[in-house]
Amino acid sequence: MAGVLSTEHTRTAAAQDVRHGEIRGRDLVRLQLKLKWTLWKRSYRKNVGKIIGTSIGALYGLGGLAMLVFLFLGTTLWAGEGELFPQIVRGLGAVTVLLWFLIPVLAFGIDDTLDPRSFALFPRSARELQPGMFAAAALSLPSLFTLLALAIATAFELLWLVLFGQSAGWVVLGALALIPANLAGLALCLLLPRAWFAHSAARASSRKGRELGGIFGFLAMFVAIYAFSLSMQRIEDLDVTWVREQLPGVVEVLAWTPLGALFSVPMDLAEGRVLTALLRALIGAATIVLVWLWWRRSIDLSMTSALTGDASSGQTKVSPLVPRFVPAGPFGAVLGKSLRYWRRDTRYLAALGIYPVVIVFFVAMGFMVPEARPMMLGMAVFMCAMTGLSISNEIGFDGPSGWVNIVAGAPARANLLGRIAAMAVLMVPAVVVITVALPLLYGLPELIPMTVLGSLGAMISGWGTSMVVGVLLPYPSSAPGTNPMKDKSASSSNAMLSMAISMVTVFVPMLPPLGLGIWGAIAGNLALITGAGVLAIVIGVAVLLIGLRIATVRLDARYPDIFQKVRDHV
Repeated sequence: MAGVLSTEHTRTAAAQDVRHGEIRGRDLVRLQLKLKWTLWKRSYRKNVGKIIGTSIGALYGLGGLAMLVFLFLGTTLWAGEGELFPQIVRGLGAVTVLLWFLIPVLAFGIDDTLDPRSFALFPRSARELQPGMFAAAALSLPSLFTLLALAIATAFELLWLVLFGQSAGWVVLGALALIPANLAGLALCLLLPRAWFAHSAARASSRKGRELGGIFGFLAMFVAIYAFSLSMQRIEDLDVTWVREQLPGVVEVLAWTPLGALFSVPMDLAEGRVLTALLRALIGAATIVLVWLWWRRSIDLSMTSALTGDASSGQTKVSPLVPRFVPAGPFGAVLGKSLRYWRRDTRYLAALGIYPVVIVFFVAMGFMVPEARPMMLGMAVFMCAMTGLSISNEIGFDGPSGWVNIVAGAPARANLLGRIAAMAVLMVPAVVVITVALPLLYGLPELIPMTVLGSLGAMISGWGTSMVVGVLLPYPSSAPGTNPMKDKSASSSNAMLSMAISMVTVFVPMLPPLGLGIWGAIAGNLALITGAGVLAIVIGVAVLLIGLRIATVRLDARYPDIFQKVRDHV
């Protein structure tokens, strides 16, 4: 019976010119467009945060388009000479392409909706999938706003050609090249992130590469934010005349790169620079071809790696769980396990990596704004206290592996102390070095006792607070190795509540030493400054002992219940 049905099905398919496993290219593109549209719509269902974020982004986009119109009006009709307009067009075109590439490179938390790995089980090659993926790339708000911006730029470029073009022949030639060149530039904008996403998908088949990529992207984002903040400190010293003199040279260099070559072609033709326009068109076309081929190869690699799975070298080094510098026992086992977490788990590594970036920012800010140095020292103490709070969800980070502590009967006090000790091994030396170096760099050596002792006291207080909050308000965490940009655990109500309580509990006890330290610094009294640091240590140790006692009693009595709250990763 099955053979009869199969034969009949084959005969019917042949009569209708349908071949098994085949689909026409246009139909495949249409299916991919429909899939992208469906996934995009579904991503907004019951996602109020995304709806609000998209609405705000759309408002910013409309505002940007309005500013673009006024900028082009100011450099064409209102200016009267139109000399600056070609430079503006070339520069904005290069910046647009650069941003389309940098955003997916730096923001590791962004995913490609049509991830090539999702097509690995289908009998389709990268050559077949590429056209549909490229068409689907245009179905997004950034693509829409970029297209609108290009339409505005095209209209003003035509206006500029009519008003300020050298001769009728060059104006016509520039106008003919205008729309193809701008569309080619838009195509490059769409291709670059697609190629990068596919490349990242191929590389992400290695868990180590995926985790390191997430951390570097996370840190790069903070570096960019702090660099922008530092640059804004000297914005009033900017020489506008010097910038205007340097702008033509910078724009000309960018126009010879793949970033700005395509958007420069119409302006070059309008200015009578035919050879320059041809060379830049060649650079742009070669870039599109190379990116297209890179994208195709990355799609093939990502689909192959999705089928083969994560690679493993088989050369993992096995080391003792308990470190040599502590005796074997529950405390040593927890200490060793926690040190491994801090060394291998991206959830911990991201927390460690951000502190050097912030410290460098403090140093730079102190040198750029000398009057802000005392505040930068205060912020350094604040960051040290925050390191203590980074272990406030240790039980939640254990996730499903927490059952080991329960069935092994690990003493609650050793379990908690081991985690604190691991944090101390990593952070105490760094905190001492930083809080000694910063006052010396700022020329305030008299504040060293207060910064060192105050930082250690705040950090110790944070340990005690973290232990209490960790057993009273645990919350499920993301899985080990999670990209920091994709970590959803901090968005829960328990996470926000625990962080708010932790910060209050840490800094309220530190108010007396803070007040005493400020008094001593204003009065220039070394005894008061040192006394503030000693008081911070005493209060920090007291908070740690009280917090450790409360957390130990709670964990002994309710560990199975606590485990039930955090046993599943989010």
